Amino acid sequence: MSAGGEMPRIGVITNPGSQRNKAGLGELRELLDGASNVEHAILDKITDIPEILRGFARREVGVVAVAGGDGTVQAALTELYGQRPFESDPLLVVVPRGMTNMIAADVGLKRRGLKGLQRLLAADAETLARACLTRRILRLENALNHQPQYGMFFGGAGITRAIEACRSKVHPYNIKSDSAAAVTLAGLLGGWLLRGGKGGRKEGSIFYGDRIAMTFDEAPRETLESLLVLATTLDKLILGSRPFWGGDAGHLRFTAIAYPPKGILRYALRILYGGPERKLAPETYLSRSVRRVALAMDCPFTLDGEIFEPTPGKEIVLTAADEARFVRL
Repeated sequence: MSAGGEMPRIGVITNPGSQRNKAGLGELRELLDGASNVEHAILDKITDIPEILRGFARREVGVVAVAGGDGTVQAALTELYGQRPFESDPLLVVVPRGMTNMIAADVGLKRRGLKGLQRLLAADAETLARACLTRRILRLENALNHQPQYGMFFGGAGITRAIEACRSKVHPYNIKSDSAAAVTLAGLLGGWLLRGGKGGRKEGSIFYGDRIAMTFDEAPRETLESLLVLATTLDKLILGSRPFWGGDAGHLRFTAIAYPPKGILRYALRILYGGPERKLAPETYLSRSVRRVALAMDCPFTLDGEIFEPTPGKEIVLTAADEARFVRL
């Protein structure tokens, strides 16, 4: 990173397949190619990211920006924190250009479109340092056929099914991400209510339980028939929600909701937006702040929108030892 007052060297990774880049790639390229302190790499495929980041490190880039959606950010985080191509961690910039931009909503550039990037390019090193906030990076072990993955939001059981439903039923209409999530959940919840609160493993349903055994730090294992599980290092999620209330003892916020979810409509606002004490039935609603979570599960899960399978016979292990500094201009 350059000294205060100097213009930092910025490396930008753009995913042309991300939703908002499909229409606006020309303007983005024109802006970035005209900046003398910027290296701009446009992906042919997501597996280009490791070599791009190694090149940035060799040329002493001090700020790495990702112009894409959550999946592109997740791939970059996995390389940055799994392989450590930089001698010292660069500042990170998340430019919201995907269909889903939950990471960007919490730690990304404040201004949408090209205005946020214009502010970034005009800022000196001292300005960028003042605009930083720190977040932990989630580390996930034992995804099938994958090295440890890094990201900021993990979800399992019904969350994965809801993502798949959103992509197949709502995203084709180009509804923006927050609205798409709301439309999907409203439709699925309405269908569940019309069936009298009965779920089942039928096509199109997310409302059934997956048996998941959970170990928090050194505590005894707990098993729950889970409608959903989530873990995150973000401060807020989709629609500005904060569905976690387990204190601040650890760096990971973890929440699980049992199936059937007793009183889920009555307590919906409390679950999503309540304070530290939410007065929810503990047999149905579980939330913890921990250092480590181990999950014995056989259902698919998501990390920042990317879908993975667990390795049979191994627990999914979540930790958050690494810190990153995000530029929030």
